[in-house]
Amino acid sequence: MGDDEMTDRPEPEGEATAPEAVTSETGGTDGEDTDGEETDAKETEADGTPGPDEDRPEPATPEEVAETARDFVAGLLEAMGLEGEVGTSVDGTTAHVDVGGEHLGALIGRRGQTLDALQEVARAAVQRRLRSRVRLAVDVEGYRARRRDSLAEYARDMAERAKERGTEIELEPMTSYERKVVHDAVAEIDGASSFSEGEEPNRKVVIRGE
Repeated sequence: MGDDEMTDRPEPEGEATAPEAVTSETGGTDGEDTDGEETDAKETEADGTPGPDEDRPEPATPEEVAETARDFVAGLLEAMGLEGEVGTSVDGTTAHVDVGGEHLGALIGRRGQTLDALQEVARAAVQRRLRSRVRLAVDVEGYRARRRDSLAEYARDMAERAKERGTEIELEPMTSYERKVVHDAVAEIDGASSFSEGEEPNRKVVIRGE
């Protein structure tokens, strides 16, 4: 197997590993779309968000969001027969819910797909209860933090490879949050840049050596 052809190996549930790369040689890509400033669509989409509510003129505070989300996630764990400690924190305008415990891989799923679904369900529930748009991030057993660190390291490695070879390396499709992590990591490497192309849910990052 050559360096430029890497196959997607199955990832155990709940294990945060970096994605594989698909390398494409050559120069520019028609219709490329640079989105290094891209933000997490899951954090900004109004999917299921109620409109302006006259009964609640003020938006919910991150602390209210965190408390409501904690109650919802704790109730969900109980309903599923799972044991875990549910903690909260606030970072700026975003409320964070962190679930700790053992044998919670079922809440994470392959490449965090189940965790993403859990986060969306929790956000929708909190928005309905508080009648307000909310910014909420849910993590289980520190998966997102491990995934972020692994992905950033992987992106830097791919940027160095692209720079050395003067080629483009096309990564597998990612969420907008993951693409943002990659863009930020590549930006640290002189002589390399990145852009996104394709349509959701198959939008991917291309790393270019310059």
